[in-house]
Amino acid sequence: MIEIFRNMWRRKFRTFLTIFGIVIGIFAFTVMGSMALKLNKMIDGGKKYVTGQISISPKGASSFGGAATGTLPIDTMNKISEIEGVDHVAAMASLLVSDPDPDNAEMNFGNPPTIYGADNQSDFKNHNWETMNMREGKMLDKNSKDDEVTVGINIATDKKLHVGDIFNIRGRDFKVVGITEKTMTGPDDYVFMNITPAREMLIASNPFMKSLYDSGKLKLEDVNSMAGVSWKDGADSEKVAAEIKDKFGKDVTVMSPVKMGEMIDKASATFNAIILGSAMLALIVGLFSIVNTMVMSISERTKEIGIKKAIGASPRSIAFEYTMEAGVIGLAGGAIGMGLGVLAATIVNNKMAEKGAEIFLIEPSFLVAVIVFSFVIGVVAGIIPAVRAAKLKVVESIREL
Repeated sequence: MIEIFRNMWRRKFRTFLTIFGIVIGIFAFTVMGSMALKLNKMIDGGKKYVTGQISISPKGASSFGGAATGTLPIDTMNKISEIEGVDHVAAMASLLVSDPDPDNAEMNFGNPPTIYGADNQSDFKNHNWETMNMREGKMLDKNSKDDEVTVGINIATDKKLHVGDIFNIRGRDFKVVGITEKTMTGPDDYVFMNITPAREMLIASNPFMKSLYDSGKLKLEDVNSMAGVSWKDGADSEKVAAEIKDKFGKDVTVMSPVKMGEMIDKASATFNAIILGSAMLALIVGLFSIVNTMVMSISERTKEIGIKKAIGASPRSIAFEYTMEAGVIGLAGGAIGMGLGVLAATIVNNKMAEKGAEIFLIEPSFLVAVIVFSFVIGVVAGIIPAVRAAKLKVVESIREL
């Protein structure tokens, strides 16, 4: 190992340039990989939720919630609840916490702050996500009042809210009774409230809907952005979803757990390919930099290799020495690049934490994998030059003395 470091130091400028190339690649890989981890954490949490229920939304509206372009009449949901295999149907009303300001648009890596109005009197339970861990206070329940809310940790951080504070939402005052623990997913940006005030604010935010409501043509209980359907134990969720779609497909959009999971997996694969593909381009440049350095090093040390062989060094030991030298270069560049990547991600996260919008997720297992990967790509890049060094003939090498 001492010989390896001596050889690197003898050509320190070239070694530095090679390590610098690896640093750039691993820096990009660390930053982009941390972003992908954050994205996947968010997606996994969302997938866990949507695959735990059958999601029903008005025809043409988004199945992922948000501001509705249509409504689900209560009569339709009551009829859905009568279908064989259906356990409970829960109405939901959602809209943004505040209307976007076109003059002060902000980039948001996660979900926009969203009001999530749920029918807390329903016995509906998501099969995968029945409860939320709380940082402060409690989650809303059947006894919660219409002027009480539970807020996600990101919103609480951004608005500096604590249990007992008054939170003004769209001109109405609500008392904060709970703050959820961080999930790295959608609920971090939710304001949970009873469905009645959510319905009222949804109507107020939509002029057409408001005119219908004021004229008596729209009932408050019919103002629902979507509904969650749970199935009975032993029932096949896909068959239940197919039955709902068969009977009500003209009026509503039905998303089965399997279908929702497939959509999310497809989106996740696309994002990961884009993010990690960009980082891999930088790594490839670093890999070829190592190959070039090792080839040049072998060309300059041909006579040295010949002497080593003449005094008994085996081709295997020669190959091992040069392979390990490449590996050490990769490891050094990887450690520096990873450190700089973690530093950059931490600085950005600390800055974004003021709004509860961290965009990187740094996990120890990922950092260990980055270090191991750095060493591996160095070894891989050094194999061909090392084999070339091992195959040099003693006589031909010594002739260059």
